[in-house]
Amino acid sequence: MTMSPLHPDHLTAGNQVGPWRILEFLGGGGGGRLFKVERAEHPGRPFTMKVALRPAGQHASEEENADGRVSREAAIHMAYDTGLKVHALDHWLGPSGYLYFVTDYVEGETFTEWCWRMKPTAARLLEVFTEVVRLVDKLHRRHLWHRDLKGANILIRKEDGHPVLIDFGVARQPGMVTLTVGVPPTSPHLLPPECLAFLAEGAWEGGGSFEPGTAGDLYALGTLLYEALSDVYAFDPKLPYDQLVLAIATKNPTAPHVINPRVPRTLSDISLRLIAKRPEDRFANTEALLQALWDAAKEKRKPEWQVSLEQPLPEEPAPQEVQGEAGSTEVDVPVPEESEPAAAAQPIAAAPPPRTRGRVVTWGLCGALAVLLALWPALSMLVPSPEKGSLSVPTSLTPPSSIAALRRSTPVRQAAALLCATVGLACPSVPTLPATNVRCPEAATQAMFQQLRLTKPLRAIVDINQPGDPSEDGTYQDGPIVGRIVGKSWTDPALPAGTLLYGRLWTGPGIYEWDEEAVIARYTEARLPDGRVYPVCLVLGGESGRVLKQPGSKPGATVLPNEFTVYSVWRWP
Repeated sequence: MTMSPLHPDHLTAGNQVGPWRILEFLGGGGGGRLFKVERAEHPGRPFTMKVALRPAGQHASEEENADGRVSREAAIHMAYDTGLKVHALDHWLGPSGYLYFVTDYVEGETFTEWCWRMKPTAARLLEVFTEVVRLVDKLHRRHLWHRDLKGANILIRKEDGHPVLIDFGVARQPGMVTLTVGVPPTSPHLLPPECLAFLAEGAWEGGGSFEPGTAGDLYALGTLLYEALSDVYAFDPKLPYDQLVLAIATKNPTAPHVINPRVPRTLSDISLRLIAKRPEDRFANTEALLQALWDAAKEKRKPEWQVSLEQPLPEEPAPQEVQGEAGSTEVDVPVPEESEPAAAAQPIAAAPPPRTRGRVVTWGLCGALAVLLALWPALSMLVPSPEKGSLSVPTSLTPPSSIAALRRSTPVRQAAALLCATVGLACPSVPTLPATNVRCPEAATQAMFQQLRLTKPLRAIVDINQPGDPSEDGTYQDGPIVGRIVGKSWTDPALPAGTLLYGRLWTGPGIYEWDEEAVIARYTEARLPDGRVYPVCLVLGGESGRVLKQPGSKPGATVLPNEFTVYSVWRWP
């Protein structure tokens, strides 16, 4: 004998809930379970049923008021134009049983699934996202906040491609009786910073509830757009809770257009403004957001907006060829004679020498160590040898710069490194410097001087992630940088304004220009606004490829102008 189901989790295909026949389990959310159903007298026409997880009546204080949430959601669908008509509202298993309501069935997929499957262009994503914002705007105009906007709660209808908002279980109007203590139940990585501040204050312990309001829905829309553009979360949900909370409160996510160069800067900026730390730094309301999206839509006919946002993978042919040539060993590197003894010494280190020879080597190392220790105060800090396979060529000496040149000379660096390794000294650790006087990859020179035909200097923002106005100075550290071309009347039009430049910055120590501390910045890839990608060799500054540090620079915090002149070169200077 088959037992009749007594709980929503026991319902399977073929079971009856009142006049409704269960066809398929769809999922859970909002304190209930979702099913695809049909009426026995109208087979073939599907509907969606939501059943509360707990029966009607009193609930313990520590329990979620699932019945109340489902009841409120049904009321919202009936009172507001949500796009879903309510066809039934009743209790299953008697008046004190499980509340359920039935709405139209939407054939489609979630917003997240749609992004994964469609891999939309920026123009198409803008259209769909704007429709989502319009739906939220309709709710806000009637002072209703969704409070759980995320990809899983937006369906893209198969019939016409239009979005539909679902799961209004925690939606709220001013003055509504709260059903939850503390914050609305949602995924922790989607909580806005002000919500975390509320939790930290502990007001929820006294029964207080957080009201995210308009700013909360705008933040949720920002995380939705951020994920769609970059294909990553603004804040990683896999982080331990304490680390996740700290990241949301203090860390600014990497701009989507930096993660994915195919993302238009306009959309990237909109997403970052929506997830600003302070509510007042976001858009004032959904109307202001719609205006920003309207302005962005003026650009969507540009070629770069018509390209799929799917990120180019490393195995794509063009990037492979560029990387392969950039990493090729076929470069013209002048090898100073001073490097030959070091190479010749390698076999000796590999095979133990005779005892007498060992004594000579030991005494020789001790003598050299004594000399270097005597020079150490003057040298101050030594720079380690460059990266494997690269050689640094010292600049010409003048009498006043002899000490600075000694600090930069290759033999001293190599000898110091050898002695530190031999006797176990704790030598200073500083960043590796790039190779100098190295010919640029042939692919880069062909791209710059044959395809693009660069003949004039360029102007660029050094790193688009640097805050502040381009006319101001910024504080920089060693590492990757993403520059952006700024169009001027005197710059080369072959790389138009908006072109992104990918490269690296070295801040030293050990980098000098006119005996003063300097930095080296090199860009190796240019991505034009129309989507074309070229390997390049571009440097900040003049022929020396060096830029002087500005006053106020400190170790690990170098002050530089945010905007600088960029030159194309045949060889890395």
